[in-house]
Amino acid sequence: MLCNFKNMKYLKIVLFLCLFVTVLSCQDDEKERIAETQRTQKQNDSILKVISANWKFDVPPPTPKVAQRISTWNEWEQFNNELKQKPAGNAINAYLQKTKTLVTKADLLRNNTPVFFDKPQVRARMGVLITKIKSLYTYINIETIPDKKVITIIGEITHEMTALENQFDEIIRISEIPKEQGEEEMLRALDTTRMANPDAMIPRLATPQTTTPQPGAPQTNMPQARPLTPPTAPAGKAANATKPTN
Repeated sequence: MLCNFKNMKYLKIVLFLCLFVTVLSCQDDEKERIAETQRTQKQNDSILKVISANWKFDVPPPTPKVAQRISTWNEWEQFNNELKQKPAGNAINAYLQKTKTLVTKADLLRNNTPVFFDKPQVRARMGVLITKIKSLYTYINIETIPDKKVITIIGEITHEMTALENQFDEIIRISEIPKEQGEEEMLRALDTTRMANPDAMIPRLATPQTTTPQPGAPQTNMPQARPLTPPTAPAGKAANATKPTN
């Protein structure tokens, strides 16, 4: 009975020590997590200062003709204004909200392109621009922000915006090239034909028609052999050939 009591006493002591060690371990883990979060936050604060100093989208102003064409394009104006404004404050949440808004407005920009600029080359450049903006949003969402990549992508977005404006200018210049007499009417007629019957514009290749001959039926598709006529002998030889011999 005494031995059992001592064993129970030792068991309680062991359990208490295990519980004490577990609590200390959890507290140490929690302290380590808090310290790691603080280190990451301080590191990101330093990184955000660098990013804030380089948050500049120096897109040159468009040409007068381009500016006239895009003057009624509200989505373009909203996107440009959002791009020019820096995030409100240096906190990480301000940059997260800014990049999220840029992604939304870039999608609206592509979905509301004026008909005059709705060309394959413009859609391709807008696709590249939206991809760059989404990459910027992804980098800002990383726990430890890669400042060098963010600064690089800012420069790439500026380049794509400049290239897009140059594309607008090229489309306007091409539209101003005078066409030859009758060329515009011909192109309009071709467009009307394509819209009315697009299958008619596809060239059709003639396919040979083959027929399977029926058993016992003459093969009418095969060339017929010409009958041969026997050669005629000279008149003298023909008479000798018919003369009876003694």
